[in-house]
Amino acid sequence: MCWVIIIFFLAGYPSLKTPAIKDISIDKLYHLIVFFILGILEYRVLKRNLFFIIGCGIAVVAELQQLIIPGRDFEILDIVAGIIGLLLVYFILKWRSAVKNAISKT
Repeated sequence: MCWVIIIFFLAGYPSLKTPAIKDISIDKLYHLIVFFILGILEYRVLKRNLFFIIGCGIAVVAELQQLIIPGRDFEILDIVAGIIGLLLVYFILKWRSAVKNAISKT
């Protein structure tokens, strides 16, 4: 729950500027990492499909929040980056589970 609060705090912080590397914004990478961490935390306490649905909802609401915050902009690619972070968690943990099952059968 604390991580969700952090996400909404950062999404609602007026005029928050993300660092850039040689004038290239790495904002989408931050979204991917933040939602990857959220996915790991949620996966541990929620069922497999539920963590993804809730995570996607948080990504959408956090981005919609920026429509009413001065100095912030709504960007659909931020939502996409968050969803990619969640998908990475899903596929990594699914692969890990398959490897564990394969090892236990031998």
